[in-house]
Amino acid sequence: MHLRFAVLTGGGDSSGINDFLYFLAQRLEREGHSLIGFRRSWLGLVNNDAVELDRKSLAQYRFTAGTLLGTERKNPIKDGQMDLVLNSLKDRGVDVLIAMGGDDTLGVANHLAQMGFTVVGVAQTIDDDVYGTDRSLGYYTAIYQGVNAVNSMVNSNVAHDRDMIVEIMGRDAGWLALGIAVNTPACACMCPEGPMSLDEMVNAMNEYRRINGKAALAIVSEGIQLEGVDRCGLQRDAFGNLAYAGVSYIVGDLYKKATGRNARVQVMGYLLRGGTPVPQDVELAAFYANYAIDLALEGTTGVLAALKDGKPATVPLSEVMGRKKLVDPEYLKQQFKLLG
Repeated sequence: MHLRFAVLTGGGDSSGINDFLYFLAQRLEREGHSLIGFRRSWLGLVNNDAVELDRKSLAQYRFTAGTLLGTERKNPIKDGQMDLVLNSLKDRGVDVLIAMGGDDTLGVANHLAQMGFTVVGVAQTIDDDVYGTDRSLGYYTAIYQGVNAVNSMVNSNVAHDRDMIVEIMGRDAGWLALGIAVNTPACACMCPEGPMSLDEMVNAMNEYRRINGKAALAIVSEGIQLEGVDRCGLQRDAFGNLAYAGVSYIVGDLYKKATGRNARVQVMGYLLRGGTPVPQDVELAAFYANYAIDLALEGTTGVLAALKDGKPATVPLSEVMGRKKLVDPEYLKQQFKLLG
């Protein structure tokens, strides 16, 4: 029986999405099914804006960053537009929707599943904070991008004997910051989960300079909380998420007050989302595409196609929404022993 699949890519983009779309089209074509993609995430479903996807047209986008479908932080639940979402799916003759993104995108997918539509979710975010799965698509490439960029800057900072503080994306989870820190000469890493304080970061950088006689490097996650610094006035997106970027400048000012030294501050923004997807992300894209199709063909709905302990697994989307996969502070303590 022929089934018509649809796919959307929501939230922040990452490397590996276009390969995921290619693998979806490849498998579905071989088995006699069809695929369309809604442009700009849930906004495409609100506006009934979609494009036919096939293996031949998608081949040119393999091994490229971003998402050819575009993305948008649109929240049709908040805007009272879920009826438009359903109308678009019915108008296009869609039987199954595969929703790829982070917890916000997956939260809307869960709402749609509860309305009776067949939906399978797939985790995609460089933050790697989607609850219920070992790894989100895009994380591996973001680590690679960040490590290459930081290591490219370190020698210049050492030459000028100037300490460096690098801000890394990740929102409320420290996976990305930690992954970059342990693969660079960083002697300190501040994550939203703790346990390193600003004073401990300063001490670690001072100690590094004393022992090694050269400039020190610290990695700072964008979502850290600093005592006495109120960030509640920051702008929020359609899902209520704070726009965190810029905390490293505050850290840099506090570092100068504590040490008398200027530190070069670098905000590692969208660079982390770019670059050719590394083999681990391409392999993960293939797994998620195949597994999402398997689940849909079995009639499974309202679940995240997950990877747990290296094995395929499902997690109800109702359990994914509103939760984060955070780094265990005890694990952070162990990793911090290796820094510097």
